[in-house]
Amino acid sequence: AIACTVMVDGEPVCACLVPAASVEGHSVRTVEGLANGRLSALQASFLKHGAAQCGICTPGFLVAATALLEQNPHPSEEEVMDALGGVLCRCTGYRKIIQAVTDVASHGHNAALDLRSPAAGQAVGASPIRLDGIPKVSGTDKFGADERPADALSVLVIRSPHWHASFSFGDLDAFVAAHPGVVAVYTAADIPGKNCFGVIAPFADQPALAEGTSRFRGEAVALVAGERDAIEAIDPADFPVAWNVLPHALSPAEARAEGSALIHAERTGNILTQGFVECGDPEASLARAAVTAERLIETSYVEHAYIEPEAGYAFMEGDTLVIRACTQAPYMDRNDTSIVLGLPPEKVRIVATATGGGFGSKLDVSLQPLIGLVALKTGRPTYLAYTRTDSMTSTTKRHPAYMEARIGADAEGRITAMIFDGDFNTGAYASWGPTVANRVPVHASGPYVTPNYRAVGRAVHTNGPVAGAFRGFGVPQATIMQECLYDDLAEKLGMDRLAFRLKNAFRKGDRTTTGQVMEAPGIVECLEALKPHWARALADTEEFNAGHEDVKRGVGIASCWYGCGNTSLPNPSTMKIGIARGGEVVLFQGAVDIGQGANTVVAQIAADALGLPLGVFRLLGPDTAVTPDAGKTSASRQTFISGKAAERAARSLREKILRFANVSAKAVLDLGDGVLTVREGDAVR
Repeated sequence: AIACTVMVDGEPVCACLVPAASVEGHSVRTVEGLANGRLSALQASFLKHGAAQCGICTPGFLVAATALLEQNPHPSEEEVMDALGGVLCRCTGYRKIIQAVTDVASHGHNAALDLRSPAAGQAVGASPIRLDGIPKVSGTDKFGADERPADALSVLVIRSPHWHASFSFGDLDAFVAAHPGVVAVYTAADIPGKNCFGVIAPFADQPALAEGTSRFRGEAVALVAGERDAIEAIDPADFPVAWNVLPHALSPAEARAEGSALIHAERTGNILTQGFVECGDPEASLARAAVTAERLIETSYVEHAYIEPEAGYAFMEGDTLVIRACTQAPYMDRNDTSIVLGLPPEKVRIVATATGGGFGSKLDVSLQPLIGLVALKTGRPTYLAYTRTDSMTSTTKRHPAYMEARIGADAEGRITAMIFDGDFNTGAYASWGPTVANRVPVHASGPYVTPNYRAVGRAVHTNGPVAGAFRGFGVPQATIMQECLYDDLAEKLGMDRLAFRLKNAFRKGDRTTTGQVMEAPGIVECLEALKPHWARALADTEEFNAGHEDVKRGVGIASCWYGCGNTSLPNPSTMKIGIARGGEVVLFQGAVDIGQGANTVVAQIAADALGLPLGVFRLLGPDTAVTPDAGKTSASRQTFISGKAAERAARSLREKILRFANVSAKAVLDLGDGVLTVREGDAVR
């Protein structure tokens, strides 16, 4: 069972593996058929428990669980887990999904769903049904691959099969002529703008289509556009391109070795950039430390593995190029696409579809300039959905890290110094490499007082996959190092690992290694709350290990800290809010919801700031022609930054209403039957 699960004659099957002709005369039931005019008890339970986040996997879970409950109305939790075990989810951790199914198993069709929205002033702190929840559980949400204009061209992306190679094309006109239905082949020579994009403009270096040399395996070199059947019939191996394989480097050590070829001629030693933080005298403090610990740790690439590969379509609307696709950053997509295609930014419109997970990788453009190029050249709508292979070979990954560090502590267990040095494999192009190189030194000490400190982080080019944003911009890799060394120090000092962390955790008034004064760090409270659970886990583990020779258990503890949004850099969001003639509050909400709940959370904040109930709100966006720029959905920033922007916009609207009504800030607003009413005491306006 996977996200495409449907029921055939009551049995769950994978729709992608069942030929349509084979189900003639059989009963086929999809997620759309579960409701029959109203939500089923299971769909309602998914909403109640928050089991649908990004929503891409939700139909598969609903259909598989429905099949289970129809055959076994009262399954155990183990039976639920077994029935759902083949459906993959990247958002929820499965617990909410399992709870939603077991709740229906326990209460049957009597499981009530409260669709009432919180009253005015009570939205923040409440747990309402997601504002975008019903489309997710009913199967009506539109993801990148869900819409395809009837006359749309398809696109085949020709990619390099080599880590590093020069290449030349054969007779492209003859290739088109030999393949009826193929409209055109496009290469870098056909790009009308600057063939270069990148999320950080000063470091932008990646071509939409490689020019003569490919720097990593999976890099796009050409596009074949044509009718759907014609494109699906093409074997990419038949495309006329000749490859000349070149030496490659896949690790920072190889790339930085003396004599190694430069991947980008202007970047000495294949170093993209480096970050540096220093305070105190770390060498002298380490020399005086009662105990020290040091390690060398390597981490690998990690694939984001979102359930939805990149997908979307482009079309011309007058002289404006419109692209509907999954993304985490519509305005960044617009800016990069306009540069590549030589269009003014206002002539590129990005409309974000529902996005089935992102975790950082959908911050970079992928297919947007490619389908945009074909639509611009042909005038026809153009559709492209990456295969899983396309997605995994061509999009960004978590940076592999090669780290060395040493930490010292005094005899009482207080950290005295730390030195950290790390190379982060950013792959063939920059992407978010500068962010990783600069964030790691800021965060490598963890949420602990470290009076003497030096940290260096480098982003190093290789011919490996491009490494970009992935839940923490390098900080999780550095945390592995720092927390392992803390365990080593606690062991050498004979201290409890939790107690060691508590002794060094930030408290109000402490300074970070960059000089920031902590106002309310919260880490002490978190660690204190763990004490009884930590003691219980240690005792349980000791008891288990005493009775088992072949299998042993361990207990670990670790802390991490992370600055929301753009650490120490400008990080703006803009929100717009107004009241429509029909009696709705319209929130122009450009913060992309990739499952984290921004659509609901930002609206909750705005509702309380305005003083009206959440139920009167309607969301618009994200759409670069309609909604203002709310920044990228990354680094846990949308609730904090875009939420604050929504609060300010709503307060501004409220102040204008109160001023117009000539009442004080204590007045109460009401919006019913299309009429806005302002009440203060006996006064009604």
